[in-house]
Order: sequence, then C-alpha cells, then structure tokens
Amino acid sequence: MRITKEKLLKRIEAHDLPAALLCCGQEAFFHNEILAALRASYAGEGGWGYEVVDAASLDPAKLAASAGTLSFGGGTKVTVVRSAHKLKKDQFEALQRIVAHPAKERKVVIMAERELKASDKLMAWAKKHKIDICHFLSPKSRELNAWLTQQAGARDYSLDQAAVDFMVDLSAGNLMALSQMLEKLDLFREKKTRIALADVEDLLQDTFEKRVYDCVNAVFAISISEGKVPPALREQAAKELHRVLRFDPREGILQIIRALSREAFALLKYHDLRDKGSTTEAIAKELRLGTREWLLQKEYPARARAWPAEKLHRLLKRLAEVDLAVRTTGRDPEAMLEQVVIGNLAPTSVEEFDEIFL
Repeated sequence: MRITKEKLLKRIEAHDLPAALLCCGQEAFFHNEILAALRASYAGEGGWGYEVVDAASLDPAKLAASAGTLSFGGGTKVTVVRSAHKLKKDQFEALQRIVAHPAKERKVVIMAERELKASDKLMAWAKKHKIDICHFLSPKSRELNAWLTQQAGARDYSLDQAAVDFMVDLSAGNLMALSQMLEKLDLFREKKTRIALADVEDLLQDTFEKRVYDCVNAVFAISISEGKVPPALREQAAKELHRVLRFDPREGILQIIRALSREAFALLKYHDLRDKGSTTEAIAKELRLGTREWLLQKEYPARARAWPAEKLHRLLKRLAEVDLAVRTTGRDPEAMLEQVVIGNLAPTSVEEFDEIFL
C-alpha cells in the first residue's frame, strides 16, 4: 500500500507505524526528515527504542537479531535499515523472517536512498509481502520557489523573489542544500525578518554551494584567444576550484561536473534558440531564468562568444570522462578536472600533455 510522506509523519507522531515500511527516493532531505521524526517519537530517554543500521555492510544474523530484539523496558522498538537498495540475498532472507512475523512492539523501516522502478528487486519484494511504501517525490522546478518560500516562513522570516531565484540557482534545486542555506540564514539574520539578495550573497559566501557557483562562473568567464588563457582568469578558476575541493574532494568533483554540465547545456540551448531568432522573452522562458532574465544581456552573449557550440560539445565530453574516472579506478579525476577548470581544458595528466585546449 502506498502512503504519503505527510500521512507517514502523522503516523510517526501518533506512534502508529506499520510493522514494516519501505521509504525510497533520491532526495536526501526527505529521508532526513523521516529519520528526525522517528528519533523524536521513538528514541526516548537513552534511545533504547530506536536504532539505525547500514544494510550494505551488516551481517544478516546481526540484522535479524537487532531488529528482533525488543527495546529496553519492553516498549516499541524501531529499526531503520539504510542503503536498502544494496541488500544481498541473505540479508533479504533475514528481513523476510522479520516481516513474516509482525509484532506490535517491533517496527522495521527500510530506506533506499534512490529511485526504485517497479521491476527493482527491493520494490518487487516489498509489494509481494504487502509492505507499505512511501515514495519521496522531489519538487518539480516550478514548485521549488513555493517550497523554499514556505520553508523560510516556517523559520519566521521571508525572502524576496531575487533571493529565492538566486538560492534555487545556487543549489541546483537540491533540497538538502537549500535547507542548510535556510538554517545558516536563520542563524545569522539577527532581527531581520525580510532577507534580500545582497544578504544571501553575503551570508552564503563561504558555503560549499557558493564555491561551486563561483568556480563555474570563473570557468565560463575564461576567454581563450590564440590558445592562451589570461593569467588572472586562470588564477581565479584555480582558486575557486581548490576552495571547493577543500570541502570534500570527491563530492566537490561531482558537484562541479554537474554544475559545469548544466551551464554547458544551457549555453547550447541558448545558441540554438538565438540561431532560430527567438526573442529574449522566449529564451528566458525556455532557460527558466525567471527574474534572472538580466543574464541574457549581461553574461550570456559574452559566454556564447567565448564558448561556441562545438567547444561546448568537447567540454561535455571531457566532463563525462572525468565523471567516469570518479566512479571507476585508474586515472586521477582531480587532476583531470583541474585541467578542465584551470585552462588546460582536456582530461589528461599534465605529465603526458602540456597545454591542450578545447
């Protein structure tokens, strides 16, 4: 049976969880929201009634024993199984034994931090055993502004429209990143109840997302003339890249790849629409710029001149190779990305090649 997130939160608060539950979806914000609600309702004093285990590395016998043991004092015990999409056959069998003998005092919440298709093993297993399923759906692009405004209102302050558009753009729509930004704004806003764009830019200056944003801006500000990158722009791109990587090298690499790819695709679409003779309003609507339509006059024409379509295609190919290197062994993805960002612009090691430009 399907259950909505809102209904699930109410059931958690009322201590009315089903014996077994599957939560799936790739938006981490919703998983954390459910975990926080479970902890608040079931952990209690000392936390005896609540535990979180990782299915990816857990021994099946320990999984069964852990979920099967009632909490201290005989109250309801909730066992959360994370990374459930990585469950192995013997772990499935252990969970099946638990689910087959439901008890009022024992609840199992299975979490898969990814989108599951109907054909996926975990989803098919849940349906076969009539386990309640809560699918977390990420807000659509057009719904993000309303979601962000609502979240800010829950913290007793509001954002002007320019600030909302900037934060959505900065986070690439990642709800967890947006939530962290809202918390930081709430922490440092003092007595302000209305947050403007200038406040957001100032308060989020040293965040991970702002560094990724600045790094992307630095890359697309680079204008290559006769195979040379202006030293000042090369230094700016290098500075922002290394700031991002200081937060978290692997995640930083992936975030920069995604952000550069999004901007490259947007520029490709801009080239295509402009070649078709589309109006500024039509281009702004197609690129979903909203109140940031000013980019079409201030930044996009210069970026399009520096980055013609054929060079963008090569950039996307290079970024795909860096992404592959992150997810497989072999070449050094950080060195490859450094060349793309700083100006060597080809994912090869500097020992093999010196200056290769797109």
